[in-house]
Amino acid sequence: MELRAIARLLPEAVQAGITPGSVLETILAVIQSHLRPAEAVIADLDRWFDPRRAPEPFVRMLAGWLGLDPILAGDEEAGSTRAATIDTGALRELVAAAAGFARARGTVETMIGLLETATATRGFRIVENPPDAAGRARPFHIRIEVPKAADRHRALVERIVSVAKPAFVTAEIGPAP
Repeated sequence: MELRAIARLLPEAVQAGITPGSVLETILAVIQSHLRPAEAVIADLDRWFDPRRAPEPFVRMLAGWLGLDPILAGDEEAGSTRAATIDTGALRELVAAAAGFARARGTVETMIGLLETATATRGFRIVENPPDAAGRARPFHIRIEVPKAADRHRALVERIVSVAKPAFVTAEIGPAP
């Protein structure tokens, strides 16, 4: 904001006291310098809400706004070893796709999409009603087959499966054949 614009916000009696080199002019210059960072953010505000351009700490906050905290945070408060970690690029893509995933929540396609986006690995497979040891189909059960490249994201995969699967479905996670 320019010095003159700031001065116009003040009462006329105060404006009359603003002269070159005066204390009031110095105070207005300080105010102007303090407003510059906020004005820079406002001038480029759309960047903050685009997960691909937002600063990294803000992307985590966007993820929280979209309800992804249960996937990202894990049980850190309880000291669990299931706390999930995700790299920044994958998190940006996950935030960008979160609205679409929320619309189709509970489907095989969504769960695979979540897993592939969060781990940046393709090749996940979900087998519905896999057979038990006797060869009978197990209703309301799924097996998630994880590709070898996603092994390092095991905790993240577990968190996604526990959050994204329907409540009435049991699940097991194993390596892809």
